[in-house]
Amino acid sequence: MVDLSNFWGTDRARRRADEQASGADSVPTSLPPNGREATSEISTGAQTVATPATPKSGPAEMIGAASLALVMDEMEHQDLSEESNRFHALATGFTPLDDVLNGGLRPGELLILGGAFGVGKTIFSLQMARNVVLNHPKSAAMYICYEHDRTHLLARLLCLESAEQGYRDDALTLRFLAQIAKQDSGGLISRLRATPRYAPIMRAIDSYADRLLLVKASGHHSTLQQVTEWTKELEGIGNQNLLVVDYLQKIPLGRSDLQNEDEITTYLTQSLKELAMQTGLRIVAIAAADRVGLKARRMRLSDLRGSSALQYEADIGLVLNNKHAIVSREHMIYNLNQAEAMRSYVVMSVEKNRAGRNAVDMEYQQDAAHFRLIAQGNYVSDRLVDDKVTLE
Repeated sequence: MVDLSNFWGTDRARRRADEQASGADSVPTSLPPNGREATSEISTGAQTVATPATPKSGPAEMIGAASLALVMDEMEHQDLSEESNRFHALATGFTPLDDVLNGGLRPGELLILGGAFGVGKTIFSLQMARNVVLNHPKSAAMYICYEHDRTHLLARLLCLESAEQGYRDDALTLRFLAQIAKQDSGGLISRLRATPRYAPIMRAIDSYADRLLLVKASGHHSTLQQVTEWTKELEGIGNQNLLVVDYLQKIPLGRSDLQNEDEITTYLTQSLKELAMQTGLRIVAIAAADRVGLKARRMRLSDLRGSSALQYEADIGLVLNNKHAIVSREHMIYNLNQAEAMRSYVVMSVEKNRAGRNAVDMEYQQDAAHFRLIAQGNYVSDRLVDDKVTLE
């Protein structure tokens, strides 16, 4: 496998490619002048986090110039090797979102997810991580959560999976799990495995359990450096990997020179984007709204804390709103039953999309009791308040 991203001069890179193409004896890959393995650094002010230049989740290019001819050679070799994963779009499992994103998330992309409190941001992002590892056997996902512990996230997944498996009245809920846990014989998981009704749920979870990593993070100690260290655990598990951070503004800085909230959000967002580009990870970061945004009838990307950095750095910007809260009043007046049913729908607005269309509104039915969105959604046909999505 030829990696021309770590080149030190066009001639040396071409000679290396010719040697491997002609079957020459294997020689060490070209190293920089100091003879050490090439690495890239993410500057975090007081801290410097080193990341491999060619991680297993997707190779990162060395900083510097290359002729277009060399870039085309590099792409050709990558297309013929396992490194072609860098061009692979990882489907989120939600339709029509994947169509709007031209297939899904690509290596190095940063998706910013915003929305009002309680609208379903954690539900959507955890379900996305589950969809990735369930539907892509070569993928791994890490969910770093500053809001919930690992046991709670597992309980959500059990409820989600039971509903996705087609259970109706017997689908698991947090209350039902608590009742099962009170029984005397064995632990909760062993009881579910031993119950024929719920054994298929456990088999489904077992199929991806080793490739979905749940991380309990601390808002006092789990800095960007710690996040970077955690992501190294994905290496060797999958080669098309996803990282979810819930949520961005909870990451402690580990430095004191940034005080303004916009500066802090800018620093965190830029660092996550740099991490995505250097490692080839697809990163989803949930972002909190500012005070004005929390009062807005319809939340926008511009309503998130530190919005200018979020808008510029994000490759994809998604905002969730409850449909009942943002639908035009005309739908409320003439069909009260339909208006009430809208409370169980989430409108997902694509406000930024570097890989395709933006200013797109989709709707998904929410099954809150089982911590999921119905993955098959639709484009919104009803008129919403403040129809203009794109920012000037």
